[in-house]
Amino acid sequence: MSDTLILNKDGNPLSMMPLSVITWQTAIRLLTLDKVFVLKDHDDWVVNSPSISLNVPSVVMTSEYIKWNRQVKYNRTNVLLRDNFVCQLQSTHRCKQNHGKGHRPNELTIDHVVPRSHGGKTNWKNVTTSCKECNFRKGNDHRVIPKNTPHRPSYYELVAKRRKFPVKIRDEYWKTYIDWPEELIQLIPHKNTTTE
Repeated sequence: MSDTLILNKDGNPLSMMPLSVITWQTAIRLLTLDKVFVLKDHDDWVVNSPSISLNVPSVVMTSEYIKWNRQVKYNRTNVLLRDNFVCQLQSTHRCKQNHGKGHRPNELTIDHVVPRSHGGKTNWKNVTTSCKECNFRKGNDHRVIPKNTPHRPSYYELVAKRRKFPVKIRDEYWKTYIDWPEELIQLIPHKNTTTE
């Protein structure tokens, strides 16, 4: 887990998904290069070198506004998030696992709606989440239609869905900037107060 929240010049996190956090080493490097300035240091966390002691930044802001690419990357995690961690083949095969409730990520597979053996591509519009049992039952049957039509989600759609799950933070002060439901925030402060 990284230690420093990095904000854009406008005061918003560079990214909410994943949350834009960096290591304390990167934060100090950016600080020495005048790429960021510190809004808040971690309480009682100092790093030492032979010649200098520095407070570890908790929140930094970029010196210049950075245009951030909000295009969603195709990957397994984002497909599972788009589909709410729910087997999308359940309406056809009577999914026995969780009866339509969310699954754990390791219980799900990525299924090709049109199987690769029938020329199906691996992209947003041809993949869906499936529990292992439903995926096995479907096999190469290209007539099975998922519950929800696969689509390319927007960045904001995925961020809204991601906010339904816990997020880990290093400092209570981060809550000022991340706009997350209080009950889903897990505070995990750094244990060491001094690093040499």
